[in-house]
Amino acid sequence: MSIESDKGLWSNRIFQKLYWAHVISLVGSGISSIALGLLAHALVGASASAVLGYTLAIRIAVIVVFSPWAGQLAERFGARATLIWSDLLRVGIVAAFFFVDAVWQIYVLAFFLNLGSAIFTPVYKAVIPGVVSDKDYPKALAAGSIAYDTSSILGPALAGLLIATVGFRGSFLFDAATFLVSALLVIALPRAAIEAPATSRTPPWHGLGAMFGRAPLRESLLLALQVSVAGAFVLVATVDFVKNDLALPDRFYAWAMAIYGVGSVCGAIAYSRGGTAFRNGLVTFGAPAMISVLALVGYFQSFPILLVAWAVIGAVQSLLGIRGSELLAANSNKEERAHIYAAHFALSHAGWGLTYPLAGVLTSRLGFVHADWIFAGLVTAVAIPYWILHFRRRTPAANR
Repeated sequence: MSIESDKGLWSNRIFQKLYWAHVISLVGSGISSIALGLLAHALVGASASAVLGYTLAIRIAVIVVFSPWAGQLAERFGARATLIWSDLLRVGIVAAFFFVDAVWQIYVLAFFLNLGSAIFTPVYKAVIPGVVSDKDYPKALAAGSIAYDTSSILGPALAGLLIATVGFRGSFLFDAATFLVSALLVIALPRAAIEAPATSRTPPWHGLGAMFGRAPLRESLLLALQVSVAGAFVLVATVDFVKNDLALPDRFYAWAMAIYGVGSVCGAIAYSRGGTAFRNGLVTFGAPAMISVLALVGYFQSFPILLVAWAVIGAVQSLLGIRGSELLAANSNKEERAHIYAAHFALSHAGWGLTYPLAGVLTSRLGFVHADWIFAGLVTAVAIPYWILHFRRRTPAANR
């Protein structure tokens, strides 16, 4: 089943250009993530993992600190111009990786590369509700989720071909070209196609205040936290479980991560095709499903069970992510939307900034199984306040 069969969404030329600009840049980023690992290994050998760890920390810090300002830039310069210049910034930065010959240069370039992403992504997400109909918005969100998950599979695969052909340094130049194409697609949009009327100068902290001050937006944050807990454990701990606990070859790790991505794609498609009641049911039972499959993995310690569990977690992550974006769009107006999306982008990444290292420390010190049970408990801990807030908002007394 293909989401492209929906003519209502895919006949929208503005959405098409924005969507493909995002997809192309995501694929390029997937290529660079592989090339960066090889670059780090070429510079420092066995210490490459430490370099990548610091680079990831820089990414999280940049996103948390600078994403809330993306809305301010979009309001000051216009969403279209902000998207274009963030792409052009990344063109130059990624191309500069070709010339890197010291680790400190990686850190400096990583700062500016992620600065471009911290600006582009929240502004892109904020303009989508303004260019599609309310009916098509869930399908647009699902399309974005599928693009992200597909790029996480296609990017590394394409990187293998490029590295074999032009080397890992040459692949950085290919990635720079993807950001250039993304910028050209946005340039091709009419100047007023994605502009919000700047009737007031909204302070950059407005989005943060709204995220904590409005119950539906707090709900979206709790959904994002569930995603960051389960997702970080999958991304960080799987390799140890497959290689150390199960003593399986490298290809089994690749299969596990591929199934995780496939599950996410399937979840996005299911959400986009279902009715309101079906979607609500999927979201409500998302956390119990993740808790259950984590418990199964910890109990049985089996690779087939792992595949099923990771497919379920991937699917639930898509469902919760899409619902969170719907809550953002439904509980913000056009003038403030860029600020709210930027604040959500920053706060959700702060969650990943905590859960990534926690998953690594617990898995390395306690082993996969103990870490698995702890993370099942953490998913439960962050799901409970979401359920309380969600059902309280739907009682008659809570409706204002």
